[in-house]
Amino acid sequence: MYTKESAKMAQFRSIDELNGAIRTHIYRNKSSLSPSAIDVLKVLSRHAVKTPGVAWLKIDSIASLIGKHRTTIIRAIKRLETLGIIRKEIKYRPVSGGNGANMYVILAPASSSATAQMQLRQDAAKPTESKADRPKSEDEAVILKSKNNLLRNTYAAFKNVIDCFVSDRRLTSRLYGVYLAQTSALKSVYDKSLLDEIGLNALRTAFIGVKRKHIRNIVGYYSGILMNLFDNLYRMEIERGA
Repeated sequence: MYTKESAKMAQFRSIDELNGAIRTHIYRNKSSLSPSAIDVLKVLSRHAVKTPGVAWLKIDSIASLIGKHRTTIIRAIKRLETLGIIRKEIKYRPVSGGNGANMYVILAPASSSATAQMQLRQDAAKPTESKADRPKSEDEAVILKSKNNLLRNTYAAFKNVIDCFVSDRRLTSRLYGVYLAQTSALKSVYDKSLLDEIGLNALRTAFIGVKRKHIRNIVGYYSGILMNLFDNLYRMEIERGA
């Protein structure tokens, strides 16, 4: 249903990216979201898997799924829209007329890099005393090298863990890709070392589980474990802030 239109609206390439964005939205807006609004967002995310981040649902359907009155759902949706978490597209039946299932687009969280770029532009606009004397090219080279080292170190840590169980470069890349997708929207919220630690712990748990339970799809299994660990992380943060 509305496959082409949904694909144009989607802001995520995978379910892992979508799940990471949901966690970020809830964490950043935990003081502004009611429990009902969080429930509505989770329902939308569960129905936004065919096209990651795009769900087609009626108000009454959402109300039935979370056991709330439609008025509560309408207020929750308006709140999610106000906070920039979702965008609602009202659809009408072309033949019979009237409202059909609305399209809800879950939006990608604003990246902290956007704020950083704005600050850089502001700093560039300010007068400097010795701008020409700064070794700009050397500074940029050091920054780039530092970023590349961080990426290599994280991947190397993943590879070391996986090599303890199996030697498979392709599998390593796929598992690392799951980690990158699920943390892409969380890097602006949590410290990188914490995310790496959770990712590696999930990796060890996944391989131990595969041996004990004879699970065939380790990539999907790892994705589920990682998702649960991140869910527990922001649940703890919400409870602390409550």
